[in-house]
Amino acid sequence: MLVSIKAARQKLAIVWFSGAGLTFIALLILDTFGNQGHGAVLWDWFLPVVTPNLSLIVGVMFNDLRRKAEKGESVDSFMYRLALWLSVVYLLLLFITPLLSPFTDVPLVTYLQNSKIPLSLVQALATTALGAFYVQRESKFETK
Repeated sequence: MLVSIKAARQKLAIVWFSGAGLTFIALLILDTFGNQGHGAVLWDWFLPVVTPNLSLIVGVMFNDLRRKAEKGESVDSFMYRLALWLSVVYLLLLFITPLLSPFTDVPLVTYLQNSKIPLSLVQALATTALGAFYVQRESKFETK
């Protein structure tokens, strides 16, 4: 089944910017009110895990504005849904990870460092699905 490329692109952008934005706000609150000298640790943990995917999405959006996608362009719904749900799961994990740190006996620095291992697996899957979604989209356009 096919879905509109424009709608799929917009939903993925909304999911990523909403998820990253909510996590950004939560970290800002933690940094401001719960600051025990760990502000840099929070941002060093967060920024590298969202910036590549946000940059990919913004880059594709600018490219689409420049080339004006044809009306009626569509993509396979499976790849879109896979990218969407892996993104949602990943962003939820990013959001809850720092919020769970007060409930552990592990120092924040160690806790965030240890969380990188399982998060890397989900990040790799989400990023690969996003990349496959955008490559599929480009190849569909080029074959027309």
